[in-house]
Amino acid sequence: MTERQGKILEFIVRDYVKNSKPVSSKSLAQKKFGVSSATLRNEMMELENAGYLSQPHTSAGRVPTEKAYRFFINLSENKNEALVKINEKSSEDIFEQHFNYLFKEIGEETTQVFIGRDIPMIKTKKYSLIVTGRKNQNKKNEIFGFLTPTRTNYDHNIALINKLKEILEDMDNF
Repeated sequence: MTERQGKILEFIVRDYVKNSKPVSSKSLAQKKFGVSSATLRNEMMELENAGYLSQPHTSAGRVPTEKAYRFFINLSENKNEALVKINEKSSEDIFEQHFNYLFKEIGEETTQVFIGRDIPMIKTKKYSLIVTGRKNQNKKNEIFGFLTPTRTNYDHNIALINKLKEILEDMDNF
C-alpha cells in the first residue's frame, strides 16, 4: 500500500464512521489530496481489489471492510496483531476459556481491539470488541470492555475504556 492509499483509507474509515454513508471520490477530492477524482477512483479501486473497501452498489461510493478497520486500528497507538481464534469448547467451560484467553492476551497493560471475526467469543463481522484488563485490589483478574458495531468511533471508545480503567484503579487506592 502506498502512503497516499494509506491516507485515503484512513480518511474513508473516519468519514464512514462519522457519516454512515459510502465515501465517493468526489468527497475525497474536496479534501485536498492534490489529485483528481479519476486518480482517487483508481486508488479506491486498488484498495477495493486489495480487500480494504467494498462498493455496496455500482453507483455508490466505497465503504471500509474489516480489513480496513484493522488497518486503521494498527495506525493508532493501540497496535496489535490479529489473535488466533479459540477452538470451540463445551458450553460448561466456554466462559472460563474465553476469560483466561482474553486476560492472557491483553494482560494488565494494554487495550485490545478485536474486529469482526477476530472476536474469540462470537463469529460475526458486525461487531467489534474493545477490552482491557487489570488486577483489582484483591489481586483478581478483571476484564471489561465495549461490544460495538464494527462501524464505531474507535478513537473515542478506546479513550473511554482507558479512562474507565484509570478510574477503577484510582478507586482501588482509596
